[in-house]
Amino acid sequence: MQINNAKDHVIQDAIEVGLDDSSGITEALTSFKGRRCVVCLSPKDALIQHIRTELNCSDEHIHTRLIKHDETWGNAEIRYVCVKTTGSGTNTGQELLCVGVNRTLSSNMVDTLESAGARVIAVTVPLYASIRAFDSLYRRDGDEILTSMLIDMDERVSMVMISHGANCVFAHCVESCSSKEKAMWEPEQKRNPSLLPISTPETSEGERRGEHNPRGLQGLQEDNASEETKFVGELERCLRHHDALFPDRTIDRIIFTGCGAVNTQKCSAIASGLGISGYIADPSAWITGASEIAGGPSWTTTAGLCLRYAEMAA
Repeated sequence: MQINNAKDHVIQDAIEVGLDDSSGITEALTSFKGRRCVVCLSPKDALIQHIRTELNCSDEHIHTRLIKHDETWGNAEIRYVCVKTTGSGTNTGQELLCVGVNRTLSSNMVDTLESAGARVIAVTVPLYASIRAFDSLYRRDGDEILTSMLIDMDERVSMVMISHGANCVFAHCVESCSSKEKAMWEPEQKRNPSLLPISTPETSEGERRGEHNPRGLQGLQEDNASEETKFVGELERCLRHHDALFPDRTIDRIIFTGCGAVNTQKCSAIASGLGISGYIADPSAWITGASEIAGGPSWTTTAGLCLRYAEMAA
C-alpha cells in the first residue's frame, strides 16, 4: 500500500503478493512511486515480553533477563519502553514492555525485497503499526481517557495490545483461534450511526463510556458461541495483568484488526465472552479511494505503516 498525502490520506495503490513470489513483488513495486518501503513482520515472528527491573538498569541486564525467558532473544534486535514505575525510594522499579525481531529473519526479508528492487528503510512489527493506525484514524477528541484493547488477528498468532489513548501500555502474543473457513469482508452498509455496546457491563459511566458510531469502526452484535473459550481465557489473563498495573483504568472497547477479524461472528463471540463493546476496524473509511482495493480489517496494519512513515516524510 502507498498513501500519497499524509494529511488527506489518499491511496495510490494496494496489492497483495506472496513473500515467495519474487516476480510478483517486482511487478508490484513498479506500480508505486519510488522504491522505499517498510517491512512489517507477522505477529508470529515478533517477540514480546513484559519484565520488571530496577530503575535505570543497563541494556545488558535487560537483555540477560529476556534471554532467561526465551533464548531466541539472543539473536534479536530489541526495543523497550517503560510503561510504569513501581515502588518508591530505593525500592523504585519499572515495568518494561520489550519488543524484538529476529535479526536473521528480518535480514532475509530485507534481502528478498531488495533483490526485487525495493529499498527497505525500516523493519517493524504490528504493535507499532496498529497503534499508529488507531491513533491517526480512529482517535477523537477526548479519547485519551479511553482504554482500548486492540487485537491484531493473524492466522496463527494474534497480537494483543492495550492502550491508554494512543499510548501502548501492554502487549502480548497468543495463539489465534483456529478456523478452516476463510470469511470474506463485507463492509457495513452506509446508514445512520447505530453502533451499540454488545454488552452492558455493571460499571459506572466514568469507568466505561458509551460509544457513538466512530467512522471506520464497525459494531458487533452479541454472539454466545463457545468455540472461542480458550482464546477468551488468554485475553482475560491479559486483562488481569493490565488491571494489576492500572487498577483505575477499565477497558472501554475492543478493536479487532488483521485477516482474522474478517470473521465478524468470531469477533462477536470473543467480545461477548469478555463483556466489552467490540468493533471491527476498517481503515478504508478514512483513506480516500481505498474502499475498493484495500477495504476491511486486514489492511489496518499496512495503513498504519503508511501513515507513520508518510508523516515522517512530510
